[in-house]
Amino acid sequence: MAYDLTGQMVAEKFKLIGLVKSGPAGDLYRAENTLIEKPVTLLVLPADAEAKAREQFRKNAKAASAAEHPNLLNVLDFGIDASGVSYAVCDASNPETLAQAIARGGKMPAENAVEIGKQIAAALETLHASGRVHGNLTADNILLSEVAESAAIAKVAGIGTEGPLERTGDVLEAAPSELAYLAPELCSGTDSPDALSDIYSAGVIIYEMLAGTVPFSGEKPTDVLLKHIEEPPPPLSAFRSDLPPTLEPVILKALSKSPEMRQQSGAELMGELAAAFGGAPDAAAAGEPVKKNNFWATAAMVLIGTAALGGALIYATWSKKTDPATVLQPDANGMPVQPINPATGTEEQQLAVMPAYSIDGNSNMALTAPDTLPGGDGYNPWATGVPPPGAPSYVPPGGEMYNIDPRTGSPFMPPDGGVILVPVPVNSNTQPAASPSPGRNANVNANARPASTPPANSAPSNSAPATRPSPAASPRTTPAPARTPTPARNSGTAGDQPGS
Repeated sequence: MAYDLTGQMVAEKFKLIGLVKSGPAGDLYRAENTLIEKPVTLLVLPADAEAKAREQFRKNAKAASAAEHPNLLNVLDFGIDASGVSYAVCDASNPETLAQAIARGGKMPAENAVEIGKQIAAALETLHASGRVHGNLTADNILLSEVAESAAIAKVAGIGTEGPLERTGDVLEAAPSELAYLAPELCSGTDSPDALSDIYSAGVIIYEMLAGTVPFSGEKPTDVLLKHIEEPPPPLSAFRSDLPPTLEPVILKALSKSPEMRQQSGAELMGELAAAFGGAPDAAAAGEPVKKNNFWATAAMVLIGTAALGGALIYATWSKKTDPATVLQPDANGMPVQPINPATGTEEQQLAVMPAYSIDGNSNMALTAPDTLPGGDGYNPWATGVPPPGAPSYVPPGGEMYNIDPRTGSPFMPPDGGVILVPVPVNSNTQPAASPSPGRNANVNANARPASTPPANSAPSNSAPATRPSPAASPRTTPAPARTPTPARNSGTAGDQPGS
C-alpha cells in the first residue's frame, strides 16, 4: 500500500473507518455505508496502481463474487469511483485477520481453534469442488467476522492472489514469514499449488491457533524450506496439555510431507476434526456459530432413535421367522449311510461294561463268539460262522504230534523206570522248607541248585564239590506213571539209608 486511505470517501458513499490488512492485491478496510448507515467491508486498490494490478484486482473480485459459501469472502459489489479508486464491497462484518487475533491473544481455546479449522476446511471443499484452488492460504488471509453473541465466522479471503513464489519468482527472495505456510512439494518452486497443498496450509493454520506459533520458522528462507521438507513439526504437547489425544494425529496428518498421506479433501479434514473434538461438521459447513449442546434434546433424540431401532429389529425378526419343520424338507432321493440313533448314551454305556473275552494261547479249542454283541446297532460279524475280514485266525503250533497210550510207558521216560529230575529256578522271596522222609537226613538243603559237571581235564577247585541232590531232597521229583521206584534204585547218598 502506498498510503493509508483511512477517513476518505470512496464512490461518494463509503467512508473508510480503519485498515484491516494490506496486500499487493488490495487493502481491506472497515467502512460504513453513509447512505444507509450500515457497516461494510471494503477492498480497495489505490488509483495510482499499475494497469496490471487493476486487471488482476477485477479478476479476483469477479472470482470472489462467484463463490456462494458463508465461509468464503463474497464480493457483493464492484466499481471504480471518479478518482480512479477501484473497490469491492464484501460481506464481512467488522472483521480482523486470524493473524491479528493470534498475535493479540496467543494460543486460542481448543474449541474455538477447532471450530475455525472446520470452517476453513468447509470453505476449501466448496472452492475445490468448483475447480479452483486458493494457492496462498495463510492466517493473514483468514478473516474473523463478528456475529451475534460474540461468535465469529471464518471468512477465507485472498482467493486467486499470488503466493510468495509467484510474486518473487525465487524462493530465496521471499521473506521467511511468507514461507511458513508453504507445502513441501512447493518448496522447490517447480510444482504448482493444488488442493492438497491447500490442505497442508490449513494444517499449518490450525497448528498455529493451538500452539500460538507456526510449526516451522527460521531466520533465512532456506531454513524454513528445509524444515518443511525434512523435519517433523514439534509436538503440540510441548505447548499445551489440555488437548484431547485424538486431535493432534489429525493435524499431523494434514502436515504430512507426502500429499498422498494427507486428508484428500476439505470435507475429510472437516469430518476428522469434528470426530476428534466432538460436534457435527455440518455447522461449520453452514457457516453458523457454534452453539452449546442441549443435554435434554440430545437425550430425547437418543431415546427416540433407540426405540425406533428396537422396533425395527423386533418387526424384522417377527416377520422373517420360519418353521424349521416346514422349511427343512428331507431329500426324497437321498439315502442315509447309516441310521443315527438318538444320542442317549445307552449304547456307549453298554460298550463300556461289555464283558471281556480272553483267549488261551495254549489251547486248541476254538472260541465261540456271542450271537449278539452289546452296544452299537446289534450287528454281529461272527454270526455267519466265517471270520470277518481282518479277523485273526488260529495257527496251530508246528512240530510232530505224539499220542501216548496210558497203558504203556511214555517214550520220554527212561526204560529202566528211573526218575527224571527237572531243575526249577530258585524263588528268592520264599524259603520252602524240605520235608524229611523217615530215616532220611533232615538237614538236606532244599534250596541247593545242581552245579554243572566240570570237564574231565579241569583242575580241582578248593571249594566243596557240588553234590547231586537226592531224589528225596528234590521238591520236583515226579515218578513214572506205571513204575514205582525201589530203594535199590535210589540215587541218594549212603548217609541217607536208615540205620546208618
